[in-house]
Amino acid sequence: MAKAILKQGYQNIGFMGTKMPLDHRARKRFEGFTEELARNGIEIMDQEFYSGGSALAKGREMTKTMMDRSPDLDFLYYSNDMIGAGGLLWLIEAGYDIPGRIGLAGFNGVDLLQGLPRQLATMDACRRDIGQKAAQILVDRMEGKEDDGQRVFEMTPKISFGDTLKR
Repeated sequence: MAKAILKQGYQNIGFMGTKMPLDHRARKRFEGFTEELARNGIEIMDQEFYSGGSALAKGREMTKTMMDRSPDLDFLYYSNDMIGAGGLLWLIEAGYDIPGRIGLAGFNGVDLLQGLPRQLATMDACRRDIGQKAAQILVDRMEGKEDDGQRVFEMTPKISFGDTLKR
C-alpha cells in the first residue's frame, strides 16, 4: 500500500490504528508501511492509536481529531477497514475532495465496503482464502486423508484502489 500511495504523489501521510503492543499483526503492518515510506524519504506526519474494538464511530472520531490537528495531511492510512470506513464517512460529510484533496485507504477488504457511498481503497489480505484453506486442511485430517507434506501456502494480497486512491 505504501508503494501505491507514494506512486500517486501523496506525501503528508497520517496513520490511524490499534495500539501496537496489543496487536502484533497491526504492528508488523505499520512497521512495513513506515519502512517503505522511509526508503522513499517520507515519514508519517501524524498518527493516532486506539484501544478497544474497531468501529465506524471510532474512525470518524479519530479522523476529525487528526484533521483538526494536522490539516495539511493529504493521505490517511487506517489499520483496518472499519475505522477507514468511518473516516471516509466523516470526510464526505465535512466536504473533502476525495481523492483529490485527501486520499485514504484501509486494510482487510471487508464486505462492508460494498455499501459505502464511495469505495474505500484497501488491501485484501486473503483472509477468506486463508480460512478456506485452513478449514480444508482440518477436514482432510478428520477424514484421514494423506498429508502431502506441504506446510507453506503462499497467498498474495491484492490492492483495491476503490475511489479513494488516485490512479
